[in-house]
Amino acid sequence: MNALDAMLAQYEKNNAPKYEKQEAKTYDLKNYFNTYIPEGVKSGTKTIRILPTKNGSPFVEMYGHKVMVDGEWKTFPCLKHEKGEACPFCEARQELLATGKDSDKELAKKYNARLMYVVKVIDRDKEEEGVKFWRFNHDYTKGGVYDKLFAMISALKKDVTSPETGRDIVVTISRNQNNVPVVSGIQALDPSVLSEDETKTSDWLSDERTWEDVYSVRTYDYLAIIVRGYTPVWDKDEKCFVAKELINESEAKNKLESELTMGIENVKSNIQAQVATETSTQASTEEDDDDLPF
Repeated sequence: MNALDAMLAQYEKNNAPKYEKQEAKTYDLKNYFNTYIPEGVKSGTKTIRILPTKNGSPFVEMYGHKVMVDGEWKTFPCLKHEKGEACPFCEARQELLATGKDSDKELAKKYNARLMYVVKVIDRDKEEEGVKFWRFNHDYTKGGVYDKLFAMISALKKDVTSPETGRDIVVTISRNQNNVPVVSGIQALDPSVLSEDETKTSDWLSDERTWEDVYSVRTYDYLAIIVRGYTPVWDKDEKCFVAKELINESEAKNKLESELTMGIENVKSNIQAQVATETSTQASTEEDDDDLPF
C-alpha cells in the first residue's frame, strides 16, 4: 500500500460510525510545530512539508487525555491505549460511569481518551531547526486539521509527502470566537523536491524519532496525582512524585496517599473544578490548538 492509499484508508477507518522515576525528557521548542500566532494578530500563515514514513500513512495515531494542570492545559498519552497498562484517567471515567447517574456520565466525558495524530514536518520558515512534530486532535464532526488535510489530499489524489514530487502546504491560522488560534485553511502549493540541498534531504529523511521521543508517556503514579487534582513534583528525598500543593502541609505524605485512593467524590470534585476554570478562562479542550508539553 502506498502512502496515498494508506492515508485515504486511515481517514475512512477513523471516521466510520462507532456504536521507579520516569526521567523527564529535555524538551526543546525546536521539536514542535505549532499554530500559535502572537497576541493581537488576528490571522497568519505557515508553510510546512509533511515528511514521508517508510511504511503507511505519515499520520501516526495516539490516544491522550487533556486536562488542566497548574492552570494550563496539558495532554498526557493514555497508558491503557498506548501501553496496555492501567490508566488513572480511564479508571476515573469508569467509576463515574458506574454510578449510572446522567450527571456523572456527563462528567466522565472529561476523562475520555481522545484520538490524536502526530505528523513529522519541516517548517519552511525554520528549516535550520530540522524535523518537527505536529500534534492535533481527531474531530468527529469532520471539521478539524486532519479533515482539512485529507480534503486537500483527496482532491489532489497525489502523495504530498514524496521527497521528489510532493508539495509544500500553506496552513492558515485564524482566531476563533474564543480568541484561540485555530487552523482555518489548508492549501497545497505546486510540486517540488523536499530540498535542493541533498544533505538536508538526507538528514530529514533519516530522522527515526517517534512521538514518544518528544512527548513523555508518564507513569501511573504521576498521572494519579493529576487525576486527584494536584500538580506532580519530584521529591528527591522520597524518590517519587508528590503533590506540590501538599508538600508544605503536615503529614503531607499520609494525606497524599489517602487522596490518591480512587474515590468517586474526589474524581467528581476535580472535574467540576476544571469545568469552572475552563468556563472562567473561556478555554476549550475541543479546539485544534495544541498545548506545548512543558
